Amino acid sequence: MASFSDDNYDCSAYAACRPSPPKHLFDTVLAYHQAPRDLCIDLGCGNGAAARGLASHFGSIFGVDPSESMLKEARAQTKRRNVHYRQCWAESLPFVQTGTIDLVIACQAAHWFDPDLVWKEMTRIVRSGGTVAFWNWGNYVVVGHAHANRALRKFSSVDLASYWPQPGKAIWDDRMRPVECRDFSNWTDHTRLESDSSGAPHALRTVENIRMQISDTLGGLEALLRTWSSVHEWRRAHPHAASVREGGAGDIVDNLIQDMIEGEEDWRRITMSGGDWREIKLELETRSVLLMVRRA
Repeated sequence: MASFSDDNYDCSAYAACRPSPPKHLFDTVLAYHQAPRDLCIDLGCGNGAAARGLASHFGSIFGVDPSESMLKEARAQTKRRNVHYRQCWAESLPFVQTGTIDLVIACQAAHWFDPDLVWKEMTRIVRSGGTVAFWNWGNYVVVGHAHANRALRKFSSVDLASYWPQPGKAIWDDRMRPVECRDFSNWTDHTRLESDSSGAPHALRTVENIRMQISDTLGGLEALLRTWSSVHEWRRAHPHAASVREGGAGDIVDNLIQDMIEGEEDWRRITMSGGDWREIKLELETRSVLLMVRRA
């Protein structure tokens, strides 16, 4: 998570461009959850999207994140008085009393956790019958655009391969298995739900209640890609490669977008006729993994 804690990371762009967890994800977690709904913690809360999404279901919610810049964005976007934020790591929550938490959720964050340490802390803070739910999504597919998908996969797996922070990327590539709960004495009802985008190679079954779909524009996708930790690391390694928007010759994201446009005939036709490529509409799907366990 070091990229997101970097003072130069654009947390405002993250808050503006990253999609929020869908309502049906929260519905799935709440349907599984059987404990009271007094106290919830959102681990690696970022801009607070999950905390706000669950605020109407719990008496109090604490969002925790190691980045004070992220928490600043979260506080600015949060109006509900029952949502609070603390700067700390998921693996150590000294402000939380033992056995007091009803639900712990982490959305797009658990791949950054130290599995042994975080599960030790979860075992300490979660009450009997309480729930831990880790949800991650990624591996974008642009629906109906084969060339754009090939370019996007190469961008992620080849062009940025050495810039992804580890072990987070490896954990995600292994479908979150390294952070699954392996403790069967303190935890019960271990549940794993997975869904792949329909256009992904070797796609798994689609689990509708955790499916992630995004209606966006090509300009929105470009802005979202710029919030990736790997792109942030690439830009740190290439400080003189200014983007087109910054007045430069273009960077790794600009090159991807140009490749996508040139390879998609309908997109190329729009730009050649004077249309703004940023306004091209598209549909995105992603892989989605939800891990849930219940405290014995």
